[in-house]
Amino acid sequence: MSVKKIFCVLAMIFSGLAFSLEIYRPENYGHMNDIPCLLRITDMDGNDAWDRIISLDQSWYYDMQTKPHWTHKYYRGSFRGGAVLHLNMQEGTYLISVYTPVDLQDGMTLQNDGEWTSNTFVYKTGAPALKVIFISPTANQNGFYTGGWHVDYRAPKYFKYTKPYRGR
Repeated sequence: MSVKKIFCVLAMIFSGLAFSLEIYRPENYGHMNDIPCLLRITDMDGNDAWDRIISLDQSWYYDMQTKPHWTHKYYRGSFRGGAVLHLNMQEGTYLISVYTPVDLQDGMTLQNDGEWTSNTFVYKTGAPALKVIFISPTANQNGFYTGGWHVDYRAPKYFKYTKPYRGR
């Protein structure tokens, strides 16, 4: 057993039961696929909750198909289209959102020329059926990217790539 696994098991024993969640950002079309999302996790009062994360790994969707349990043992603060974040967290209720600051938008000119932000998703660790949430870029009714993100428990619609979120 690796040192990291031993540490995770000990952390779960001393901090209570760990709950797992996967945050999946399906592949997008073209350059949007390379624009990174930064993850924000807070408690219900808006305080940073990174200290409640027991472990966090990243993998790529296509790697999970061919090597089901393979993950990168690092997380560099952002994830791109096709990435899956695997979180083990302490019990609680969290506010999850993603954002992209202007300096990481790689010069894309869209309707929103400020920071791209998402809606805030409320995640309760005890929710029996919720194990995966999805990140999609936002678009107007014509399908053009607007410069924002949407977090949802429902998978986005697909045609060859993920269709952007256009509201419901």
